Amino acid sequence: MTKILSADILDILPIEIGFIIATKEVLPTGEATVATFVYDQEGARILPIKIHTYLECKFGAQYRNIASALGDYITCNSAVFKSGGVVTLYPSGEISFFDEDGALFWSGELIYQESAPKDIALDGNCFWSTVPEKNAIIRYSPVEKRVLLRIGGGSSTAFNKPISITKVDDKLYICNEGNNKIRTIRLEDYAVKDYAVFNEPVYKYFRVGEKEYALLASGIYCINDEN
Repeated sequence: MTKILSADILDILPIEIGFIIATKEVLPTGEATVATFVYDQEGARILPIKIHTYLECKFGAQYRNIASALGDYITCNSAVFKSGGVVTLYPSGEISFFDEDGALFWSGELIYQESAPKDIALDGNCFWSTVPEKNAIIRYSPVEKRVLLRIGGGSSTAFNKPISITKVDDKLYICNEGNNKIRTIRLEDYAVKDYAVFNEPVYKYFRVGEKEYALLASGIYCINDEN
């Protein structure tokens, strides 16, 4: 496992060559600001980028319209559907859907059993989210505007404060802040297994090519690097 960097990470967006990050920085005046960078996986280097590059990666071609409508474009999770439409989800549960032209066509509140779901992992026309307070994950249908499936929760010990979720092929990877574990769910039969265990909280998992990365409390790591 190799440490890539430590910083006050606000957002991470995987891309083909590595990943883009938004970080919090404090200016000499004491004012807080957001800085954006790209990690070039092949060159193992971190380079500054313009904010519009970050926004296009996060919201797609119509990022200007979407960012303008949102105002706060940093703290939300987002996903771009194959149609070009975009969904955004804030920690409060505020959810919005934009069409392929970047126009807002529906917004509301996504709350499950009085708790706000976190993160977005697209699965066809639906998406998965975690519900940390309920130790569960849910599959939500934007068309039907309802939860179709829940895994975990109640007396189940499958998850412990699941904070983020990623879909890779036919598996979901769930980061559990409560027990420092990444657990997987095989979608063909919903079998839950341990995937990785750390010595500190894990907040995000993603893959770029053959490289696997995790955001831990102490920074971003390549977790399958043998060096």
